[in-house]
Amino acid sequence: MNILAIESASTVCGVAFLKDNNIVHLDEVISPRMHGKNLPQKVNNIMKKENRLDAIAVSSGPGSYTGLRIGINLAKGIAAVKDIPIIPVPTLLSLNKNIIQEGRYCIMLHSHKSYVYFQNFLNGEINGEIKYDIIENITYEKVFGYNLDGICENYTKIVPSAKSVVKLAKENFYNWIITDLSKLSPNYITNFNLNK
Repeated sequence: MNILAIESASTVCGVAFLKDNNIVHLDEVISPRMHGKNLPQKVNNIMKKENRLDAIAVSSGPGSYTGLRIGINLAKGIAAVKDIPIIPVPTLLSLNKNIIQEGRYCIMLHSHKSYVYFQNFLNGEINGEIKYDIIENITYEKVFGYNLDGICENYTKIVPSAKSVVKLAKENFYNWIITDLSKLSPNYITNFNLNK
């Protein structure tokens, strides 16, 4: 099975390609506000080298409104042209993919100012819904997260990666697969409000 994976939910802009159970391409860069330019180029560079694609995996949120829209719309476009399915992968769950931690812990992803998306885990498994709040309102002991410098003093940094997205997509292919592209939308968690 060949799966192209896209990570665009944060400042990380990444693409991975799984071919016959091995990740054969990985191209990632931290590029804030550059996903619209960088992501299509990265996808194109990989697809020039690969002639078969069975599905596309994409980080589905929560995360950056713009980054999620770019990643999901690019995935939809490719899926429509090639008539292949999409596997949406929850962003915080993909961050959890590389954590080995017993007991309770929290995964956080910075939104803006002191707001974060967060989810609790227990022994590697989900232990609550994804939430959104000011970090001062959250009770936590052990935190893993990304882009939390300046708002969280004690945390273990874990960087989002297309590599984690493609691994989870492969493991959950038959449970998460979407063939009707109209049913796929980003999981923003919150409503987008423009301040006057």
